[in-house]
Amino acid sequence: MTSRLLPAIVHEVLDNLRKDYEQRSCIEELLLSLNSVFGSTLTEHALELIDDGSVFLIVSHLRSILQIVGSRGDIYTIMETANFCTCNFFKHQVLKDKALCCKHFLAAKVALILKSFKTKNETPEGITSIMISAYSNQEF
Repeated sequence: MTSRLLPAIVHEVLDNLRKDYEQRSCIEELLLSLNSVFGSTLTEHALELIDDGSVFLIVSHLRSILQIVGSRGDIYTIMETANFCTCNFFKHQVLKDKALCCKHFLAAKVALILKSFKTKNETPEGITSIMISAYSNQEF
C-alpha cells in the first residue's frame, strides 16, 4: 500500500468507530472493532495509556493538540487532525508502512472517542511553542 493510502484508511476506520460509538455507546463493540483492525496487543497498550490517565487534550480558543505520556514518561504530541506521532515507532514503522499506527496515536484517538482524557488550557502561543518543541526535533 502507498504511504498516502494508509493514513486515509486509519482515519476512515477511526471516524467510523467514533460515529458507531456515538450512536450505540457500546464499549464491547468498540473494543472488538479496535482489536480486529489494530490487533489485540496495540489496542491493549493504547487502552492502558488511557486507563493510566496518560492522555491530555491541550486546548486554546484557536486549536487543540493531544499529548500522551508514554510508558517510560516521555511526552508525545499528536495533532487532532493529523496522522502523526512524535515517537520513534511511528517514525520507523508507521511512516515506512510497516504498521498502521503507534499506541500513542491510537490512545489519543480512542480517548477522544470515549471522552476519556485530561484537559489542560493553554494560550495559542503556548500551543505553538509545544508544537515547535515537539516537531522541531523530528528527523525523517
